[in-house]
Amino acid sequence: MVTGGTLNFRIYDKSVDKTKNDYCREMLTEILSWGVKPSWVTGDSWYSSVANLKYIRKLGFNFMFGIESNRTISIERGQYIQIQKLEDWCDDENTVYLKDYGMVKVFRQIYKKSYRYYIMGAANLDDLENITKADFKRVHDAHWSIERFHRAIKQVCNIERFQVRRENPIRNHIFCAIKAFVKLEFMRESKVISHWYEVKRDLFVSTIKNYILENAKSHEAVNA
Repeated sequence: MVTGGTLNFRIYDKSVDKTKNDYCREMLTEILSWGVKPSWVTGDSWYSSVANLKYIRKLGFNFMFGIESNRTISIERGQYIQIQKLEDWCDDENTVYLKDYGMVKVFRQIYKKSYRYYIMGAANLDDLENITKADFKRVHDAHWSIERFHRAIKQVCNIERFQVRRENPIRNHIFCAIKAFVKLEFMRESKVISHWYEVKRDLFVSTIKNYILENAKSHEAVNA
C-alpha cells in the first residue's frame, strides 16, 4: 500500500487465516494511526470487494478502484446487469447502483482495444454527483503512478523473486528491492537515467554484446 510518501506492506502467509483484503483493511487502519490523511483511497480490482468499499466509506474517505467487467450493477431498481453490458454511457461515465454496496460513479477507458472500468465513491452520498471526469483523471493519474511503481519494483528490482522461505530473509529481500527502487528514482530525478528500466536494459545489451564479440570465432563452425 502506497500513500503519498508512505509505504506499508504485509507478507502474505497462507497459514494465517487472513485474506489479502483483510490485510488491506489492516494496513489502511495502521497508516491512519500514523497520522496519514488520504484525500482518496485507490486500488486495483483485486481490492474492490464490497467489504473493502464499505470499510473505506465507514472511515469517511472517498475512493477510486478498478473493477472487473463482470461486476453486477443496476440502472433501474431490481434489474441487474454486468457492467460490460451497460449501454447507457454519457462521455464514458455514469451513476449506477453497485450490487450489495450502493451508488457509485463508474468510468470506463479504452486500454489495448478493450475497456477498463473504474468506480468512484463518496463518503457523503450527497457529494457523489459532484465527482466529475476531471476528478477521475486527477485521481486516476495518481493511481497509475502507483501501478507503475508496482510494475517497476517487480520487473526491475525483482521484489517477488526471492529464493528463501523464512520471514526475516524475505523481509531483507523486500527491503533491498525497495532500496534499489529508491536508488533508481534518485538517478532518474538527477537525470543520470531517463527511466527506471534503463539500467537493466543497458546491462543486458552490454552483456550480450560482449558475449558475442568474445565468442564469435569459437562459434564459426555452427554458422550455416
